[in-house]
Amino acid sequence: MAGKKYNLSELKASRLEWKKVLEDALSPENREIFASRKKAVDMYIDGFDNNAIGQETSIHETRIYKLVAKCCRTNPATNEPYGYGALLPYRHIEKYKREAAGGRAASAGMFEQLLQTHPSLSSFIADNYFGKSEATLEKNMAVTTLHKKFLDECRKLGIQDYEYPFITETKGLRTLRRYIISLRSQNESLAIKREGKDARQKYRATGKGHKNSTVPLAPYSLVQLDGHQIDMLYTVPVTNSDGSISNLPASRVWLIAVIDAATRAILGYSLSTEENYSQTDVLAAIKDSIQPRARVEFTIPGFCYPAGGGFPCFAIERANWAIFDAIMLDNAKAHLAHDVMSKITEKLKCAVNFGPVATPETRGIIERFFGTLEENGYHRIVSTTGSNAKDARRARAEKDAANYGVTYNDIVELTEYLIATYNNSTHTGLSGRTPIQVMKERMEGAGMAPCIADDKMKETVAGLTRLIVERTVRGTFSSGKRPYISYEGVEYRNEAISISDHLVGTKLFLEVDPGDISSVLAYTEDGIELGHLSAAGIWGRRSHSLKTRKEALKFANRNKTKNSPFYASLTGYEDELRNRAAQSKGARTKGERIRREQESPAKQDAADGGGGGKEGAPKALDIGLPGKKSGMAAKQASEREECDISADYINELDGISFEEAYKRGLFK
Repeated sequence: MAGKKYNLSELKASRLEWKKVLEDALSPENREIFASRKKAVDMYIDGFDNNAIGQETSIHETRIYKLVAKCCRTNPATNEPYGYGALLPYRHIEKYKREAAGGRAASAGMFEQLLQTHPSLSSFIADNYFGKSEATLEKNMAVTTLHKKFLDECRKLGIQDYEYPFITETKGLRTLRRYIISLRSQNESLAIKREGKDARQKYRATGKGHKNSTVPLAPYSLVQLDGHQIDMLYTVPVTNSDGSISNLPASRVWLIAVIDAATRAILGYSLSTEENYSQTDVLAAIKDSIQPRARVEFTIPGFCYPAGGGFPCFAIERANWAIFDAIMLDNAKAHLAHDVMSKITEKLKCAVNFGPVATPETRGIIERFFGTLEENGYHRIVSTTGSNAKDARRARAEKDAANYGVTYNDIVELTEYLIATYNNSTHTGLSGRTPIQVMKERMEGAGMAPCIADDKMKETVAGLTRLIVERTVRGTFSSGKRPYISYEGVEYRNEAISISDHLVGTKLFLEVDPGDISSVLAYTEDGIELGHLSAAGIWGRRSHSLKTRKEALKFANRNKTKNSPFYASLTGYEDELRNRAAQSKGARTKGERIRREQESPAKQDAADGGGGGKEGAPKALDIGLPGKKSGMAAKQASEREECDISADYINELDGISFEEAYKRGLFK
């Protein structure tokens, strides 16, 4: 209690008798002002330091004393303390009194005397300047305009031309300006509303005297995650009506990156070709930042990993399977998704820190990284779109992307190369050292070792992008259908379920990989694995993502005449995209995504029942990296699969109708 001007014990006893204020009756602006003042008074009485009160409420020390004094002052009408009622905005608890003896004027000055004689003028000035709807509809009223209205209001109050403010040269304009300055400082929350959106955001995100947060020293103690749309175009091949091939631009790619705040090292990332990145892309980036990465085999001449390794997991053994303690996200919908939040907090045991809405300043490290990557990388490529619509570098971007044949795989390799180079480049903020060097010094030299995932956590990380859904087993003898489950409009079966009639009506848990839902892994309610269930028909023979399935089914629903058991909606959707590719950038982007899904090895890996070493790479990278050889090999394997007809296959066809065989997915 040192340094307090009042006896806090007496104040605490007196506060118990103060009458409450109905805050709901106040306007939102006045309620905010009152709450801040009340909090300051309560903190003072509770013994808080004045500096702490100032940081919490933004009210200066001298102002705190005045507020406490007003609360303690006695109301002559009731002979009780004014209490919290004295904190109401624009309320004057004492009127100016002219001295009877000698007629001595108060020392407050003529303007203060005017306001005390006519208290309504104070509210008039404040309400007009701060734009209160009851006073004016004019936004951000200028002081000169307010001065004219102020003089008109003085005349309405009966003030004569030989009285203040009319007797001064400027009719009180200069004094009014000074009063406005004082009014702004006393009502910061209202004053900032007169400023632009950018200023308001920065004001709310900026502290007073101290930083909102300190930069950590230990690697993996805090990471930042955000998404950025790359300022560069790529092209996809489109078949014209005459059979010729044209390279046409696709939609821009999203980069979702995870950066270590202590060392500025990029831990991992994912790429997405969607119109906006999804929760799966966010989880893929987090997954890529934890488990060891697979090296990219560069095909672009001159591209290679630097001597330092390019990524922490390549250069530092302790960085493999390192788990971060906290993650900073913004309020993007993909970040706020329930699945993302539950997996980060419950499975990874990681804290989440959301900054203010639309305020990138609180995540300045990763925002700076995106700017560096653009200026030193993507903006130097011939197909760049530049930093804004007026950037001269965006001229001929689409034509140049087509002329030089820039592909999605080029963006994949370029991104990997740029990030690896960034991690091994010197930073002024790191005293001329590279992020890899700083991380190595702190982890190996200073003993700042992060938490390493155990075997159970490794399994959790490996399945981070997978979804868990619950479905009921269907199928009856009367319908002629063997037991099955339905997921996203398609039936799924395997041999175990098809012969297990006792499962009908029971619940199954499905582990779904959103990147390839041609098959799912099923578990009983007790958690016992039943194996992989394959989708019926073409859905089970072709790798496709959850996004593709939903888009294809929407297409089928829009074309009811074509939507029949014998119509493959996936094929029809691809045909529709192919027909629209020449006119629609979105259509050819989706078509190219489906083509890459067919080349994905995910379906074969699932059939083998394993999560290999490549499972850790982001799905966006997995589907873009296979070269022509791997794509051709996958196609040949698919053709061999379609040509091999086993005896079991023939026996299963025997004795059933064509329609039933199609429903079971026996026709290819």
